[in-house]
Amino acid sequence: MTHPIRLGQIPYLNCVLFFHAVEGQPGFHLLPLVPSALSGAAADGAVDAGPVPLVDTWEIEDTFMPLGDFCISTIGRARSVLLFSRQPFDRLDGAQIGITNESSTSVRLLKVMLSQVWRVRPARFVRVDERQNDAFLLIGDDALRHRRGTADHPHVADLGEVWNQWTGLPFVFARWMVHRDLADAARQNLCDTLERSLADGWNQIDRIAAPRASALNMSIDEVREYLHGFRFRATAAEEEAMRKFRELDAMVREAPHAPLAQGKAK
Repeated sequence: MTHPIRLGQIPYLNCVLFFHAVEGQPGFHLLPLVPSALSGAAADGAVDAGPVPLVDTWEIEDTFMPLGDFCISTIGRARSVLLFSRQPFDRLDGAQIGITNESSTSVRLLKVMLSQVWRVRPARFVRVDERQNDAFLLIGDDALRHRRGTADHPHVADLGEVWNQWTGLPFVFARWMVHRDLADAARQNLCDTLERSLADGWNQIDRIAAPRASALNMSIDEVREYLHGFRFRATAAEEEAMRKFRELDAMVREAPHAPLAQGKAK
């Protein structure tokens, strides 16, 4: 008996085009997981494939491989990877910054931006608490819910946009990965299904987006504009961007001037 392919399903709006045609299809078993949980499930062998946060793909390269050129990238504004701050970003020296526990790539991108763009050294990274944080990072649907800003944190940076303005490159937040032991036929079936899901999704975007738009207090036009800001297939620019970010991430992680104290984000 052939077992269904276990797919890690990120429950964010920016992934809806990948999964709408997969739901209910025989041969697939969907496991809703936030990005960080999907990374853990891949490392534990609990999923066969899914859009894994970019930095975590580097940790599973011995057991997983890229699935075609499927990815989640932005060529400018991400709109759902947002840093909210009480002060201008170049004044965050010694700050306490709240970071989401749902993402690894966005947190690592933030640390590159703090070090290399804004040239600041926060005191510590802690869990998100808007009342206490000098600045805080939100991603996905949580960021969309806060897209109009907060009164106490009037400075808002879209990290996809900051990266693009700094490098001229897109930013790849996740890359579809598949277990190397998955049979070739199953892998091809998954690729074909994702192709169909993307193509059909754009043709049915209003119907697909309506329930999510209502939940996020967004109009259909806002959802359409949001999704058009993403690329779901990697080009040569994405490949270059991934190489550049991997180099910068390693440099920042190895730098002696790390944050003064490291609080645990929960």
